[in-house]
Amino acid sequence: MTIGSTETPNSNRQFSALEIGPSGNMMIYGNSGVLAPKRAKSVVTKEQLTARDAVFVYDETERHPSNIVAVYIFDATGSEPVDTVAVLRWARARLGFAPLFQRRLRRVPMDLDLPYWVPDPAFDIAEHVVVEPSGSHWDFVRSRLAEMATAPMDLTRPPWQIQVFDGVRAVPGIPGDATVIALKFHHSAGDGVATRELELELFGGQEASAAPTAGRWSAAVAAVRAAMLFPYRSGRFAFGLSRTRAADAAARARIEAGILHEPPPTRPATRFNRTIGATPSVEQIFLPLPEVTALRARCGERVTVNDVMLTVVSGALAAYLGEQGETPPSALAAMVPMSMRGIAQWDSANQLSQMTVDLHTDQPDPRARLAAIRESVRRERRRHSDPAVLRHAARVDTAPAWLLRLAGRARAHRSFADATSIPLSNTTISNVAPLGADLTFLGAPLLRVFGVLPILDGDGLRHLITSQGPEIVLTFSVDAAMMPDPDRYRELLRESFRELVTAIG
Repeated sequence: MTIGSTETPNSNRQFSALEIGPSGNMMIYGNSGVLAPKRAKSVVTKEQLTARDAVFVYDETERHPSNIVAVYIFDATGSEPVDTVAVLRWARARLGFAPLFQRRLRRVPMDLDLPYWVPDPAFDIAEHVVVEPSGSHWDFVRSRLAEMATAPMDLTRPPWQIQVFDGVRAVPGIPGDATVIALKFHHSAGDGVATRELELELFGGQEASAAPTAGRWSAAVAAVRAAMLFPYRSGRFAFGLSRTRAADAAARARIEAGILHEPPPTRPATRFNRTIGATPSVEQIFLPLPEVTALRARCGERVTVNDVMLTVVSGALAAYLGEQGETPPSALAAMVPMSMRGIAQWDSANQLSQMTVDLHTDQPDPRARLAAIRESVRRERRRHSDPAVLRHAARVDTAPAWLLRLAGRARAHRSFADATSIPLSNTTISNVAPLGADLTFLGAPLLRVFGVLPILDGDGLRHLITSQGPEIVLTFSVDAAMMPDPDRYRELLRESFRELVTAIG
């Protein structure tokens, strides 16, 4: 999912510089990425995960799910009712677009080595495609989407799911009934950019039948192989540590010289940085993209849609905490994923880095806050693109599986109950690039695209920004106990946007 501070020539694709989900290992079948679109007929074979992708496996717990949920709304006006037979036929005709649909995850005994994607000999498409009864209300669909985002996936079978809601009533901003499709998959399989590529295949009108599978996976053979490679991997890890130490020293020197700027290591904890409850609330606001574009044009300095949306969230978050009598003692920050495509050569399905963007919530003037956030984004992009910082970040590439697993367990057992500060950031703000035009599902045209982020311990308020056609959709997931009045936060988001329009205009 892409969040960006650079723009493409197409004014409708101003989200394509940074991203939130991971994607990378984009090779097709046997030696390629799990979520990569099919380009040529091939064979689905086993493939070992990279360390960057395996992190999403080792970090996952019930309170820290590694899910991506993308949602598509199609115009159902005048369409025939959708039934299970038609949806299964549609899905079966598209299994060849990605190895994700036919492979499952297998872990090496005792995590002696990184997991593998292997063909699933017992694959049954009916276990992955669910068609809900027609005529649901939008509120019911929202609750089901929240459940999908939160529930961990069964990694003993291919980690994907398609859920179809037909004849949905009262979808905000859409007259008549709609067909809502939710695509869920495990984050280790790909990120937002890969999701966009797959979506174009799924809804572009083309078909690709399931590819043949080949090769078997043996836990015993994998364990023996891992044991034989253990000395080599240990030496590689030690050599990698020496290189990253040197890179860290070089990066520190650049920071001390003022060439790079490092964000503060901690931020004050808020009500959203506690242990989460069960299912989150999922809410949305809709902003006119032409008005956001006009606002950008009136700014004295070059700003992006992303800069504007970060400023909108910053103002609403500060206002909400202020109304609760919980104004933090210093500014809050957001985790903003940044796509590393074209910057680093990573052989992984997840190609992103996590920027820590100062939201300047202590700045009351919207125009000054926008300028400050703009500069914070650019500093973080510069830091994460620096060669020394990239060499230091490469330490994960040589990390052994057992160390990644231990790090994941340590993060899972962290307590947020009485924390007065939190590492790096207080919330997540991500976005997804718009899809192409003329996409359909069983003949119905696409109207809207958005995503739902799962909430996590320590990150109980998360935002995902999408655009399709003339609108921007800001979807936020929040723990219901942390925010019992999400309608008020929605109103504050709108007010924050209006205040920014007034300040710039």
